Amino acid sequence: MKLTKVLCRQHIDFMFKRHWIIQGKRVPINLGIEQYLKEKGIPVQDALEFVKEEPPQREKVKIIGPYEMPLPLDENHPNYKERPCLTLKHTNVLLEGISQAQVLTKSIISEDKLPHRIEELAELPAPKSVHEGVKKAILNANIFDCEQKKLPKIKDPERPAYNFPRILGITDKRKNEILTNKLLHIIEKSNDSEVTLSKYVVNDIEASCVFDKDGDLIQFQDVSNILVTSNKPLKHELNEADASYIDIPDLYPVKHTVTLPPEHFYNESSFYPIQRSVPMKHPHTTWLHFNKTEISNIFETPVTPSQILGRSLTHAFTIASSYAKQLYGEDVKDLPDPVHINCIQTDGQRFHFGVFELNTLNVDGTDGTKNVWYSKNNMKLYDSSRYLDGAPVLENYNPKVYGYINAFYNC
Repeated sequence: MKLTKVLCRQHIDFMFKRHWIIQGKRVPINLGIEQYLKEKGIPVQDALEFVKEEPPQREKVKIIGPYEMPLPLDENHPNYKERPCLTLKHTNVLLEGISQAQVLTKSIISEDKLPHRIEELAELPAPKSVHEGVKKAILNANIFDCEQKKLPKIKDPERPAYNFPRILGITDKRKNEILTNKLLHIIEKSNDSEVTLSKYVVNDIEASCVFDKDGDLIQFQDVSNILVTSNKPLKHELNEADASYIDIPDLYPVKHTVTLPPEHFYNESSFYPIQRSVPMKHPHTTWLHFNKTEISNIFETPVTPSQILGRSLTHAFTIASSYAKQLYGEDVKDLPDPVHINCIQTDGQRFHFGVFELNTLNVDGTDGTKNVWYSKNNMKLYDSSRYLDGAPVLENYNPKVYGYINAFYNC
């Protein structure tokens, strides 16, 4: 087809190509200016020779950006230590689960047993309007929220190579955030103002604890998705004679530090996120989210129920021990007074309740003073929350779960 102005007007790409060919063949016209300047005695310098000279060195200006560039991870880094620190992060779990957590924290466990005061408060009936609010919170978290993100790929074990269509919906992280914050908001509204004003609520707060165990330096780095603090330390009356305990197991031939990768860049001191000058600094209840898309083994194997329970124990130990070291110093071993903390872990449907009593930070061996962990696990808040024939449906709501959450807040 002949290239005409009409064709170029119809197809702009042809016009650009033609224009590029024409401009690329342009030849500079000699206007005789150089000869005219030489006759006048004006020196003429070649521009190409001029640009070959190196420009003068100028002082670099430090531009303030959105964040500072991280320092290279080498031996000159301020946090570099020659001695490795075995680190458990909040996105990982222990290989042996609750048994390994017992050994690391030197804790004995009382299963399906919580302090008597909590059991009494959990039996108190709540108004019908409160349970209706909890049901609405469940539906808001699982159905009514407008977040639309790609959910994890669906896998069929019998057809591992088959690609299912990607589904858009509400992520597990978003569901847990909405549900737990709404539950806490309902509890605050249903309680007296004196109880509510005596507590602080903070979200996504980090804490870390560094300790020695049998010659190994170990660090727990954890994130409390919701941390409730109070104006006075939490105290529980524990009847140890009435409870049966699971003693610290023997993990042989597995070592207690298995799946704890060593790191050379760390802080040698523990970190409790709330300063000592804050009047409501004492930890009361910590909420922990189990998001399947974020929590995993370091070997990418599925997380087991025992590993989920072990995560609650190590999390409660991290918050309690970092708080104790802020009170009594980094070198404290046996505490003058025990530190108690409540812990709630949930995946949005199942709830695990625990009360941790920190008596010692001397976790060497299995003899001497031990820490205590009381727990009540695998309580379902509901069976299903979904659309059925175009209508939102909540199946088998369990009101006892709210009773325990309310008891933890008021104990």
